[in-house]
Amino acid sequence: MRPGIEGIDELLRDRLLIMVNDRSAIDVLPHVPTRTGGLVLTGAAAPVRCREIRNAQPEMVVVTDHGSHTEQIATVDAPFGLKTHWGWRELDVAGLNEVLDGQRDNKASCAVTPTCFIQANRTADVAVLEAVIRQANQLRRQDTVVLVPCSWRWLQRSNLYPLAEQIQACRHPVALILQADGDPLERAQVPEGLRQLCRSCPRLVLWRTDLAAFDAMAHGALGAAVGASAFLRHGVAPRPDSGGGGHKPYPVVLVRRLLRYHRVATLQDWFAHVAPWTCDCAVCRGAALTRFTDSDADVVAALQHTVRELYGLHAELDATLPGDERIGWWRQQLADAWEYHRLLASQTDTELSFPKVLQAWRRPCPPALPTVGEPGPQDRSRPS
Repeated sequence: MRPGIEGIDELLRDRLLIMVNDRSAIDVLPHVPTRTGGLVLTGAAAPVRCREIRNAQPEMVVVTDHGSHTEQIATVDAPFGLKTHWGWRELDVAGLNEVLDGQRDNKASCAVTPTCFIQANRTADVAVLEAVIRQANQLRRQDTVVLVPCSWRWLQRSNLYPLAEQIQACRHPVALILQADGDPLERAQVPEGLRQLCRSCPRLVLWRTDLAAFDAMAHGALGAAVGASAFLRHGVAPRPDSGGGGHKPYPVVLVRRLLRYHRVATLQDWFAHVAPWTCDCAVCRGAALTRFTDSDADVVAALQHTVRELYGLHAELDATLPGDERIGWWRQQLADAWEYHRLLASQTDTELSFPKVLQAWRRPCPPALPTVGEPGPQDRSRPS
């Protein structure tokens, strides 16, 4: 165990990380609390930026994500890999150890496996998932999080038990990424399946996500990493030759009262004829949420506002006791969001639907899944 790791579970417990591109990390950093927060860095310069931040702030939790799951599909023979200057590199256990050591050499608070994307459209994909966990379990280290980036279909009832079984069998914490075209939590059975997984796998970290982080931690997840941009708030399946051109970011803000992210342009339409809602976070200081333009400075300020609001919400969660008290707190947040949706519709004379995922989160939680060694559901059908 290297210096700086005093039990990886305790490092991650109830911690909310912000996943951000290396170019935006410095903009976000002043708004991240050291005790309960941290950064997950992506991008080519993530290792350098990690070292810089940790040199300046040794107590800040910073890790890196190589993004291999956006580049290649995992196979039984090559579940881990890395994009390098010389092309794609498949990793055996020795190569995997080398990459993880490299992250720690760059002062990452813990190491994160460069796992490739795990599909869920054929029986063989169960063997791929097993290969990820089997190879990870060969790592004789205590500073590692195993990334499991997979299709949302793994959260359906017919596929959920094999996923839970493998996560429970892993000797390291597991960071789960859910991929879908759009919000994976809007797919049938996924919100319920994720809750069951969180209740059944106490070393699970929800990775590359959005406000699902709070539902997950309320229901037993170890921690979570929320994306700073829409692209980083859910998994992305590898697509060949998907380079494409860049795009200019537009301002998106978290409207905490609604428990929703919105484009500022949408808020401007809603509040075109009435006084806009304001925000009292340390960035806004009572200013209107509609004030952000598409200037570079305002895009950054909108991101900083969102980070502040995430940690404001997280501070409330962190002040609750895990279990019934925390679940009760989250239910109250959802009930308040429902009322604020009604209030906003009334104030602005707007037809405003309550999002499907918030509706799903208001429903009762299904029971936990069996643990490894207990009899599982009778239907052990594989991904289809």
